[in-house]
Amino acid sequence: MAVIIFLILFTALFSYLWSLLALGSLWFIILYVFLGFLSSVIWLVLLVLLFIFIVGKCRYDNKINHKILWHLLEFVRIILRIKFEVEGKENIPSETFVVYGNHKSNCDVILVYLAYHRVMSAVAKKDLAKVPILKIIMKNFEVVPLDRENEREGVKALLHAIKLVKGGYNMIIFPEGGIKTREYETMVGFKAGSFKLATKAGATVSPVSIIGSSKISKNFPWHKTKVKLLIHKPITKEMYENENTFDLGETVQKIIDNGVTTQQIQEV
Repeated sequence: MAVIIFLILFTALFSYLWSLLALGSLWFIILYVFLGFLSSVIWLVLLVLLFIFIVGKCRYDNKINHKILWHLLEFVRIILRIKFEVEGKENIPSETFVVYGNHKSNCDVILVYLAYHRVMSAVAKKDLAKVPILKIIMKNFEVVPLDRENEREGVKALLHAIKLVKGGYNMIIFPEGGIKTREYETMVGFKAGSFKLATKAGATVSPVSIIGSSKISKNFPWHKTKVKLLIHKPITKEMYENENTFDLGETVQKIIDNGVTTQQIQEV
């Protein structure tokens, strides 16, 4: 609390002094702008740290925490200069669901989270948990780190994710098993085991096509990137219960890829 009060007084004092001095000198104008930017960064860092502290005291499915996270990720989207459109929001299931989509960017999970605007988490690669701040956020929101190199640990992670879905927690997973290529938007195969996340929990499958995210890393920071998400009609338990995970995977891949190619044809 003392730090926050100090920063408020610091910002107010310097804003007043530099606004007076900047009237007569270009250097003071530059310094004023720099201090303004610096104070903004400090405030942003403090807000993130405060958010991490708050979520650490609450359950992972707390709705208020997810609302705060949604706004933070929306800020990240703006910083990354991503302009995105969502089609098919009416297809978002009302019951517990698992999102399956094509994967071409590390930003895909952010865009899916923003598009669905629901209390949900994700299965993510284990390497992300090595980043200090991300590790805390992942733990507090029950993001499940998946070790693709260790089969035994991978099974344990999947079982934990299934348990969460059974408990009513919506999840995101990219069945390709990582970013295989950015040369084209369609899926590069799939891991049949990833569909057990839905089938073992009896959850609805929500396929989503992501178009344009492969260009984000190439365009940033000089150009904006237009991304479109097509949320397809859900596949309920009754619709897939007679299929094995491989057949279900083929069905989902066909839906996702058709969405990608149809959109690309429309844009030509």
